[in-house]
Amino acid sequence: MIEIAGCGLTGISCALELLEKKLPVTIYESRQEIGNPTRSPGIIKTLDSNLIKPTVAKPTKYGWALRREWLEKSLAQKVVDLGGIIRLKTKAPPNSVDCTGGKSSAPGWPVAGTKENLVKWRGGIVIKTDIPSEFILNKMSEDRFCFERGDELVECWIRGELPRPKQGWLEILEGEHPYNVDEIWADESIAEGKKTAQNIIQSRLEVS
Repeated sequence: MIEIAGCGLTGISCALELLEKKLPVTIYESRQEIGNPTRSPGIIKTLDSNLIKPTVAKPTKYGWALRREWLEKSLAQKVVDLGGIIRLKTKAPPNSVDCTGGKSSAPGWPVAGTKENLVKWRGGIVIKTDIPSEFILNKMSEDRFCFERGDELVECWIRGELPRPKQGWLEILEGEHPYNVDEIWADESIAEGKKTAQNIIQSRLEVS
């Protein structure tokens, strides 16, 4: 049994890659729910067409804007469908494959990740008519971006202080991510998980 710490996109993607190779997997997640709270942007460059509707994804010139927590839930369901095991509210055993990412410990997120050299990004969910003037809808720049999702809500992120809409944010988001805006797409977490799985598979082949 391969044990994985962390049921975010990195851990889920690692598990899926291993399960496709018929390797048994258990993911351990300290939170009580997959995808909640949201601390990462809902943007992805490449998306399976079967996941567009479940994640209320909407195309932009950069990629897809979606509910990232729903993407995590959808992929986690696939892990279970393939025979993987997910244990919530459970600390991973020692020597588990570390896919915890870079999040710091916070309410609803009891275990800190292990990545370094990350910076604070702040975000919020807002209605389209109340986007702060600091953002431009469906525009990505060096330190901020703002996309409309398929649920007709807008997700805004900024590297710095989060401005306040006139009517207020519907939800506040915050997390540690790379400084470079090009490295905080969901694709990066998925690629990292797949690479980790491939390293595990390769090491097993070398031993055998």
